[in-house]
Amino acid sequence: MSLTKREAWKKIETHAEAIKKFTLPPTENRVVLFDNLTLDYSAQRLDPTALALLCELADECALREKINALMTGHPVNQSEQRPALHTALRVFSEEPICVNNTDVVQDVLAVREQMRMIAEQIRAGAWLGFSGKRITDIVNIGIGGSQLGPQFCLDALSELTTNTLQFHFISEIDVNAFSKVVVNLNPETTLFIVSSKSFTTQETLFNAKKALAWIGQHENSDNHFIAVTAFPNRAKEIGINQVLPIWDWVGGRYSVCSAINLITCIAIGFDNFCAFLEGANSMDEHFRLAPFAQNLPVLLALLGIWNNNVLKIHLLLLLSYAEVLKLLVPYIQQLDMESNGKSIDNEGRAVNYSTGPIVWGGLGNQAQHSYYQLLCQGTHLIAADLISVDSFNNDAINHLCSAHREVLSKGTMEETDPNNFVPGNIPINHIRLADCSPKTLGALIAMYEHKVFVQGVIWNINSFDQPGVESSKKIMRKVCVAEQVVMP
Repeated sequence: MSLTKREAWKKIETHAEAIKKFTLPPTENRVVLFDNLTLDYSAQRLDPTALALLCELADECALREKINALMTGHPVNQSEQRPALHTALRVFSEEPICVNNTDVVQDVLAVREQMRMIAEQIRAGAWLGFSGKRITDIVNIGIGGSQLGPQFCLDALSELTTNTLQFHFISEIDVNAFSKVVVNLNPETTLFIVSSKSFTTQETLFNAKKALAWIGQHENSDNHFIAVTAFPNRAKEIGINQVLPIWDWVGGRYSVCSAINLITCIAIGFDNFCAFLEGANSMDEHFRLAPFAQNLPVLLALLGIWNNNVLKIHLLLLLSYAEVLKLLVPYIQQLDMESNGKSIDNEGRAVNYSTGPIVWGGLGNQAQHSYYQLLCQGTHLIAADLISVDSFNNDAINHLCSAHREVLSKGTMEETDPNNFVPGNIPINHIRLADCSPKTLGALIAMYEHKVFVQGVIWNINSFDQPGVESSKKIMRKVCVAEQVVMP
């Protein structure tokens, strides 16, 4: 059903009209905690009645039932008639979850064991190249979900990374992208992980073929390539024989807990990678069981609905106050904008309301010296998530976060001087991480995954397909053929 036809939505609109001049209650403290994450939404522009009505809307949309459907393998990807079972990638129980009469949990656990063996061999120096030398450099070839998640994890967890290996990423088809990465590498000691769910992604195949030519034909050349794909035969057709599977019930942008993230498993070690999975799994259980008003992903989603659809704020700013989180924004951009950038609902009708916001941002300290002026006195309506780390509470970076939150939400009092007056009233979520451990980062990623799903349910759109992207890919292939562009 269309959002605007729901009874709960009509109540929300009526209530919003009654409080349309609502500003921040200066002393109200609204904080929800789960494990290593805390959400403080005290700086959001809604009252308790509005939040209760949003929870009523979630009930009317059968959100609880749809969460259960998501996690038990029902075809929640309606357009492609398949599940979206990224939560199964981080289970530790052997309780079966069946897709087409196959227990996918056993497949997940088997691939996880393969990842353990590969990571331990490489880290121990037992995985040898064609000349008998140990591997020293790992290069991930992939783009989109096969690059953004792994690169964020590797960067955020760099303090746990082994110092016996170097890690690199190639994603672009720029003519110099491949050569710039391998210029100082040795073919005898380099391993390529080629990641593509479909193994038809043009950019990835283009660079994979360059890598195959760069390594050359040797007796043990297979030791220099691992493919991660749902189509092993396609990898073998171009000459890559070692394959770790993923499955068609995992979307690329939701695949960070799968073998797509093998590079992080190698870098930080299998035990730390399992802690990352445990953090995501714990957030899954919180999402499945917690009441909506105390449920971090649901709250984030409902607050976003209020800002986007009631307050008409279509820009979501993410500012992170930890240098190790600098790659979080591009990861969340893809997750959110590719999932919910839709204008057609599940019944094939054009929607008459806003859906996914434009997500942007970066490091909070960098914003202070680039676009913070626009945030303070610009003309655009903006909502924001500020993400800080409690272990930095005595450091300048967290004082900066507090200052930004204060100014952007409450403004300044110098109304007599228009040059210095900052109106404030920007709706802000302050998301506090206890630390930047693998477990905490796994929970953070899962929280945003589930937030996106909830908003898709409320907007009655499919968060798990990307028809616009697929259309563009088809056009690109046709152009490459017609113009004889050098692409595989």
